[in-house]
Amino acid sequence: MDIRQLRYFISVAEQLSFTTAARQLYVSQPSLSQQIAELEKQVGARLFIRDRHSVSLTAAGSVLLKEAKAIVAMSSDAIRMVREAEAGITGNLKIGILGHAERRILPRILTNFHHKYPQINLVFEYLSLGGLDEALQHAQVDLGFTLVIESSSLPQVSFKKIFTDSLCLVVPHSHELANESLINYSHIPLIARETIVFEHQHIASRGYENMLRICVNRGFSPNVLQVPNSAVLLSVECGLGISILPSVIPKTYGSPFIRYIDILGNDTRVDLVAAWRTKNNNPSISLFLQELEAVKKPIDNYNILKTTASL
Repeated sequence: MDIRQLRYFISVAEQLSFTTAARQLYVSQPSLSQQIAELEKQVGARLFIRDRHSVSLTAAGSVLLKEAKAIVAMSSDAIRMVREAEAGITGNLKIGILGHAERRILPRILTNFHHKYPQINLVFEYLSLGGLDEALQHAQVDLGFTLVIESSSLPQVSFKKIFTDSLCLVVPHSHELANESLINYSHIPLIARETIVFEHQHIASRGYENMLRICVNRGFSPNVLQVPNSAVLLSVECGLGISILPSVIPKTYGSPFIRYIDILGNDTRVDLVAAWRTKNNNPSISLFLQELEAVKKPIDNYNILKTTASL
């Protein structure tokens, strides 16, 4: 027996009329009678008692009616779930985050996304910059929020820019540069003598190379103290050195014991982006990016107004 035969049987059993059931199913009555006869043959039992004036269920038919409804419902649920999975409105979406840069926008996206797609299970993984690069390229996460300079790219990874940040100098609150509003070239001799605290090179190679680029562009090779990612700002607080980071990182760290100062120069731009492996076929990614775009528009409009007002 198949699902179609069970649907025919349920319709006749509920209507107790072959004529009415045939009309409801948009099939001819002879065709309906043939399908019911075939079903009775397959189950090896008579399902209806029929005469010229009435149709009624046999005891076997009553048993089958309950089971048929359950089977048809399960079939419908299975089809619905498969279609939802294909459309991306159910399933899993694994998101890699750095733990700081995305805080400005991620809560708003998640609120809207979860409200629209409650059947999508969101899984978060905190990663270092290098760990997130690796996870994206091997599709160990479906989507990640990461930092790139304008010319940066990762093989086989697509990007959507969220906002542009700039690199800053991070110093202890007692440092002699702590009250400066902008680091310019007159400060370079002092900075060149300092220890630059940064995440381990083999873990955050892109970020490390970016930091070196900033220093080399200003005429010096830094003395670097490499520490775990979670210890960079703590090391600065403790006076073990200074650091060069996107400003969103110390901003969200929010410690009263550090200061961050903008660095003069056109090479300090860094973008926060949503990134995903180009060939990742998880359909929930496109739904998430739609919500990202909806939340991003007010930020873009604000930046345009702010830029216009400053002209």
